[in-house]
Amino acid sequence: MTIGERIKEIRKVKGISVEYLAKELGVSKTTIYRYEDSTIEKISVNVFDNICRILNVTPAELMGNSEANNSNMELPREFHNPQDAMEFILRTPTLAAFGGYDPSKMNDETILAFANDILQQLELVSLKYK
Repeated sequence: MTIGERIKEIRKVKGISVEYLAKELGVSKTTIYRYEDSTIEKISVNVFDNICRILNVTPAELMGNSEANNSNMELPREFHNPQDAMEFILRTPTLAAFGGYDPSKMNDETILAFANDILQQLELVSLKYK
């Protein structure tokens, strides 16, 4: 399930209208529909955080991860598509804490490079402390 599909599902379960979500985010209803059908795949960290706040879910929940899933999560060796790379970036709260990047301004190639660089650094650090 994509992030957009989860946004739609959670919004409907909680009885939140597209109009309300759009108003709270300061965007058009069309933008919400585009998030939900994944026409817009690059959701900025700020918008993503606000969607979580409005839907009253954690970023992990919106990404489709539970604490149980995270403890068994295996990282890929490399990302090959921008959507998987973006999901990795958004579900890694440590990255958001450091900031200094804006995925909505990155093209697909940059998103892939960014996520793959992070994977490489995680591998190096884990090898250092094995």
